[in-house]
Amino acid sequence: MGALLLTACHHDDNKVKGKYSRTVLVYMAGDNSLTLNSARIDFAAQDLSEMIEGSKQVAGDCKLLLFVDKNIKNTTKQKPYLMLVENGDTTRLKTFDSELNSGDPATLKMAMKWAIDNYEAESYGLVLWGHADGWIIRNQAPAFSRNTRAYGVDNTSGVKWMDIPQMAQVLATLPKLDFIFADCCAFLCVESAYELRQCTDYIISSAAEIPGVGAPYQTVIPALFSQSSTFYQTVADAYFAQTSQGYKEPIAVVKTSEMENLAQATRTVLGTFVPQMENGGRRPDISGLIYYFDHTQFDMNDFILRYASENEYAQWKSVFNRAVVYSKMAPVWLANHIYYKSAINENEFRDFTVTEERYGGLGMYIPQDAASIKGYKNITFSIDKLNENIRLMQWYKAAGLDQLGW
Repeated sequence: MGALLLTACHHDDNKVKGKYSRTVLVYMAGDNSLTLNSARIDFAAQDLSEMIEGSKQVAGDCKLLLFVDKNIKNTTKQKPYLMLVENGDTTRLKTFDSELNSGDPATLKMAMKWAIDNYEAESYGLVLWGHADGWIIRNQAPAFSRNTRAYGVDNTSGVKWMDIPQMAQVLATLPKLDFIFADCCAFLCVESAYELRQCTDYIISSAAEIPGVGAPYQTVIPALFSQSSTFYQTVADAYFAQTSQGYKEPIAVVKTSEMENLAQATRTVLGTFVPQMENGGRRPDISGLIYYFDHTQFDMNDFILRYASENEYAQWKSVFNRAVVYSKMAPVWLANHIYYKSAINENEFRDFTVTEERYGGLGMYIPQDAASIKGYKNITFSIDKLNENIRLMQWYKAAGLDQLGW
């Protein structure tokens, strides 16, 4: 396996001189609880060690770069920096004179542009490392009690989040990425995938919670440089192979060129059953559906499977399968919230059951009332605000949600 991966990136005499085969930037947004927490665990340092190990299986014409922003209160007291990781060694390329805010989309753009300008390549990949919570538009929302909203929370001065539309806006100004691998909670939802469809060919991530240890980078890093047309399967398989505290984490891959087709198919299928629901379908019954992280996402396949006719579901699913090109299911994962889990059996969820038929791996927000979340404790978000903010995502109109009164 190692020998095969070592030759995944190779010299090509027909390439423009000076170009690399693939450049991957790991954007470590770690100025938060991931590098300074009550357990005194520096997850960034742990993952960096794994990346160094994984780099030994990456050929020389591929380049692995890191932008690292850690909590300035950490004992290392390091300013943000850019680093090259190559064949088991690290080289500090640039240390910034002042603290940067990794939750600012301008910082992401700066880091990615620096990588492209200095390590021009035939293809590019981006690893988003940090906290996230799917599509939620943090800058338009009321105060939240946990630091897991939007992406890249930074505690430099106050709290700064990067909304997905902001991320898409800056990435659209750069060469299109081969992939975004998001090693953060709840990233893989249809709203975010649609927003980022012009920025990357593939999105590899999970709709569920991600444990602090993150990806097993010693095997994921080599996979990120594979030149296979199905490299994303190798990445997803490497990620899924890891067990954290006894749990597997679900993961899936979205092919963004199919997002427009998925939007049209979803518009069509929703139009066949939502208007027939009670109260015109404005607040569908969500009880028992597979959901991810605070009811902010429901499994898209599970929702359509429940309400569409057999024929309508089959037609929609054929389009869905072209968009979600690969997935790995876990029947239970390491959920952040104890009330998410069964009090009787830790190997199952209290509110729903995950099966191969029901699981699709792609999250989707469904408008709801707070009263419909029965038995749910310590809600840390405003349902009304979520119902309002979903309208700011491009998916809202593309999939015809505006026509449903959602």
